[in-house]
Amino acid sequence: MSGTNGSRPSTPARARSAAALEQALRHGPFDRALRAALERSELSLESLQRRLRAEGYSISLAALSYWQRGLRRPERPESLRVVMAVEGILELPRASLVALLGPPRPRGRRSPGSGGPPEFSELLGPSTGLARVLDGVDAAVNLNFQHLGLQGDLFLSEDRSWYLERVRRVVTARLDRADRFVAIHVPDVAGQSPPVLRPISGCRLGRVQADPESGYQAAELVFDHALASGHPHVFEYEYIPSGPAAGIDRYQHASRHPVRQIALRTHFDPRSLPARCRHVTQRPGTAAPRHVADLPVSASGTANIVVLDSVPGLEGFRWEWD
Repeated sequence: MSGTNGSRPSTPARARSAAALEQALRHGPFDRALRAALERSELSLESLQRRLRAEGYSISLAALSYWQRGLRRPERPESLRVVMAVEGILELPRASLVALLGPPRPRGRRSPGSGGPPEFSELLGPSTGLARVLDGVDAAVNLNFQHLGLQGDLFLSEDRSWYLERVRRVVTARLDRADRFVAIHVPDVAGQSPPVLRPISGCRLGRVQADPESGYQAAELVFDHALASGHPHVFEYEYIPSGPAAGIDRYQHASRHPVRQIALRTHFDPRSLPARCRHVTQRPGTAAPRHVADLPVSASGTANIVVLDSVPGLEGFRWEWD
């Protein structure tokens, strides 16, 4: 069962929770202790974030989620101040969590194989708009899955603007009760109105965070049912512009995780075909995309990309009109 009956845990359950927390605080690691403290407190990450904000601390759900999963650890002075505030909210001994962090790790550019997914800023470039939309959703839930397939189709009109994007994803749960995915839409030009996201199958719309100033959008897609570990799921959704769409010269998908198969198609209007179309790829932290191959565009206006066993980064099209 994925739900709860709303009652407090029984005395034996509370005793086990307290014992697990005591062991975690004594032996670590930090993420295990944080998870145990949250379990004992019965606070969700959202509730913890609200309590922190009420005390004047600003932190995203994604950051809290990374901490409790062991994908990131707090090291900067402002992050350590948040950890000390967490200790107070969760009624832990002073410095009990901070003590588990140890000395800070050497900083600098991520090296391949260093562990953990790349930051969104490494894939998409730094953006305050992106940071704002990620602040209200837990994008780390996407790491609860093995990503087997991504299929994307972009449709353009004769005036070279897009009017529809359809996305189909195939995932397998890495753990029990995985029940949602966060879809992030990147604007083609700064300040473009965030699009309308419409679920098609296998999901419904949850929380949506949009930043009109930059055009970024992050949206939860909640599955029809929670998945058990190892179970597959297929879900589809689409975007349509919410306002006038400018002429564009690219269609790209960025991923923070490996994907077994990526299949992308751009559907040009046959009356307005590009002079040149290319497959490009870009790895986290690099300055510019790399040209992979020139792509043929069919008479009906379709260009295709298929990538097997992709690594974190960007895959997509770029084209020239004249």
